[in-house]
Amino acid sequence: MAKSWKVQAPDKKQIDELSRSAGISPLLAWLLLNRGIAAPEQVQKFLEPRLEDLLEEMDAQSFAAAASLLAQAISSKKKFAVHGDYDVDGITAAALVVDFFSALGLPIEHYLPHRLEDGYGLSESGIAGLAQKGVNFLLAVDCGISDHAAVQKAKDLGMKVMVIDHHLPPRQLPPADLILDPHLTDQNSSLKDLCSAGLVFFLLLVLRRILREQGFFAKTPEPNLKRSLDLVALGTVADVAPATGLNRVLLAHGLKELARTSRFGLRVLKKRAGCDEREIGYGQVAFLLAPRLNAAGRIDEPEPGFELLLTQDPKQANQLADELERRNSLRQRLEEKIMEDAVRQLESSPDFKSRKSIVVAGQDWHPGVLGIVAQRLREKYFRPSLAISLSGGMGRGSGRSVNGLDLYQALFSCRELLVEFGGHRLAAGLSLKQENLEPLQQAFEKAVIELAEKDAFQPVLLCDAELPLFMVSPELADQLDMLKPFGPGNPEPLLVAKSVLVLDCQLKKEKHLWLLLRERETTLQAMFFRAGIQPLKPGSLIDLAYNIERRTWNNKTELRLIIRDLKQLS
Repeated sequence: MAKSWKVQAPDKKQIDELSRSAGISPLLAWLLLNRGIAAPEQVQKFLEPRLEDLLEEMDAQSFAAAASLLAQAISSKKKFAVHGDYDVDGITAAALVVDFFSALGLPIEHYLPHRLEDGYGLSESGIAGLAQKGVNFLLAVDCGISDHAAVQKAKDLGMKVMVIDHHLPPRQLPPADLILDPHLTDQNSSLKDLCSAGLVFFLLLVLRRILREQGFFAKTPEPNLKRSLDLVALGTVADVAPATGLNRVLLAHGLKELARTSRFGLRVLKKRAGCDEREIGYGQVAFLLAPRLNAAGRIDEPEPGFELLLTQDPKQANQLADELERRNSLRQRLEEKIMEDAVRQLESSPDFKSRKSIVVAGQDWHPGVLGIVAQRLREKYFRPSLAISLSGGMGRGSGRSVNGLDLYQALFSCRELLVEFGGHRLAAGLSLKQENLEPLQQAFEKAVIELAEKDAFQPVLLCDAELPLFMVSPELADQLDMLKPFGPGNPEPLLVAKSVLVLDCQLKKEKHLWLLLRERETTLQAMFFRAGIQPLKPGSLIDLAYNIERRTWNNKTELRLIIRDLKQLS
């Protein structure tokens, strides 16, 4: 679907004033204003995120009750277990807990659900297995907020239950002893933007302080939680949490920890993925590391991803990395096949062009890739999308939404047709009886029309500034790098160049375009991933929306453009 480009242009007086008062270049002032940073004191905090800012802004009181309950349970010698989820946020959140307790010298069990056998959320069979091992204190991380029956079962088996979850809570809360979910407060807290790994990290910070005050560390070394920020960064990026506020600080320092991590498994994974050892950016985590870790739980049980994060055994790390590579390759093949089926299904439907929503379903589609397929359908057609696998008279699926529609609320409007659902504004999971598939298609369409904002279905590419290619330079790239880490809420600067000459264009791997571009005396290489168009003829003129990428190859650093969209002029 063709996108309209909107170049954001702050008021020139504001640019000049912020540039002068903050001592930064006019271009940097322009970009910061586009991100809502308008005061000099905000500039310094944004450009230099400090760990000290976490302690000032984390609202420790929100974690005090949970940390006190854990400290009391440690003192009472409870037998602990952590129940995570099968995605990267759930795996990293669970790994943080196990890592911390191991550093304290305390034994702890763990359970990660199997996507196909256990389904979404707390596993009742997993809880039963933990009870047989004598567990009497259960931490549910990245799950539990919608799992009333499973929490009740844990209680019936004699467990204290603490739920640490960032998903939107249902009207009826589970009967846990304590629930830590920032969405349960009416306060407009920055904690609401944290993923579960972030919530766990802050909880452990407060717990460590309480244990310190109790004298726990008189004979036991304190865990170094700064080193755990590598896991927090993985969970934050993989869960597409906003890269602003507290998350910006977590990412700024977490990505540095990830680059120099002492975790042998992560070092092997980075090498397999082809990551730059000197600097790990948001994109490397999002497109290289997270998919490999996610592949474990998408295709089978998530245990290999979890074990890889914690192992320090070189042989085991390499074996686990091999398994993740195998599963990721299988995931890619499954994803492409289901995507092809879904597109064929949609484009053969006579009323597809008039609909505002997408609901596709297929027999025995692998549930592990449905979220990716829903995301790709959303990107391709710019409509909220549900992808559902049918098997044994039931359907299980995932959904992704556009910015102008709250997907959770849309599914809430269809709740009578669903067995269960959960998630947040932009992503959700659901299950239903197969007989309710067609009614859901109609009800979801009705909900989307009623709840979507006015411009929700018009794809707009927000661009930061018009910048001709002859102005692209290493010095310019240095200025843009000051805005890192990028991510949702702080996107990589998107620039526009017009009437650019195509010198050469080649198709790569059947779907990507490599281009050689010229403007005045400047010649630059560019990549347009998943371009969806045929190679352009040399001599063509194009407008392009682009990011600037710094690449190092054979100890030589050069700049290239990453094209996000282009318009052919001739």
